[in-house]
Amino acid sequence: MSIGIGLIGLGRHGGRYAQHLLDGVTGCHLVAVSRRDRTAGQAFAQSAGVVFVPDWREMLERKDIDAIVVVTPPNVNHDICIAAAKAGKAILIEKPLAMTTEDARAMIDATQAAGVPLMTAQTLRFTPVLRRLRERLAVIGSLEYMWLSMRVEPAPHHWLEDPKQAGGGVLIEIGIHLFDLIRYLTGHEAVDVWAEIVRLHTSRVEDLALARFLLASGVRCYVEVSRVSAGRSCRIEAVGENGQYESRLTRIEGRKVAETESVADDPTIVSVLEAFARSVAAGEPVPVSGEDGLRAVVMAEAAYRSAADGRPVAVPAAA
Repeated sequence: MSIGIGLIGLGRHGGRYAQHLLDGVTGCHLVAVSRRDRTAGQAFAQSAGVVFVPDWREMLERKDIDAIVVVTPPNVNHDICIAAAKAGKAILIEKPLAMTTEDARAMIDATQAAGVPLMTAQTLRFTPVLRRLRERLAVIGSLEYMWLSMRVEPAPHHWLEDPKQAGGGVLIEIGIHLFDLIRYLTGHEAVDVWAEIVRLHTSRVEDLALARFLLASGVRCYVEVSRVSAGRSCRIEAVGENGQYESRLTRIEGRKVAETESVADDPTIVSVLEAFARSVAAGEPVPVSGEDGLRAVVMAEAAYRSAADGRPVAVPAAA
């Protein structure tokens, strides 16, 4: 079975989704696309041999579309999700799931009431090296602390510097990846956070953020995210009682490298789409739920409160 996909959003990241779907993704196929830039959207659809839908709401009426994939600025995620749920469509939404915990909760409630699946595209969970790191963490014994860092180039899109569209700066745009990874890698929830946000080269949203999360297990996780350098990197370091592990799958004991493992890479978007399609076709739970997306937004909101107050704050247990 191959489910029909309606893709909303054809910008830089949405274009990646579209191209992967056109190249072939097991279990699903691209039926229609929607984009605010009508001229660019029509041109893409014509070249790709798919349907262009000027108003995304029209997608929800199509019988050949089983699922909606949303790759838009997060300020429109709520409205699209609510409407798609009422139309009975399965929904995959790029991170962050929503701009606020209130919106995220409403989206989850709507999909549960309609009986349709909602998956959050936290793509880093599908990175082979990070999946392997999760499997190998037990080797270094009890986790003492963790450091997570992601640095990318300055924002290529103007909307990323508009808090009304993006919800904030790097903390919610990039940090949301690492907040989810904390939960994914450790299996524990954050209970407390201290955060600092800085505008080095931006005027409306932060382009540098630092945070320290205290987990229910007592472990501390330190997060650094930025959009201030020309280079791009992502690094996770886990420090345990019996050694250390880096996200390049290098295990360190004492002063020596005890082990280095190589893992073949796969396009994470393809893995996300395949997992989503399998779940929808089989009627099984999605691997990254709306609740998972909500928890990352809860962590982001708490971090923003901490930065505003200049002190550690509690991370709510539920939203």
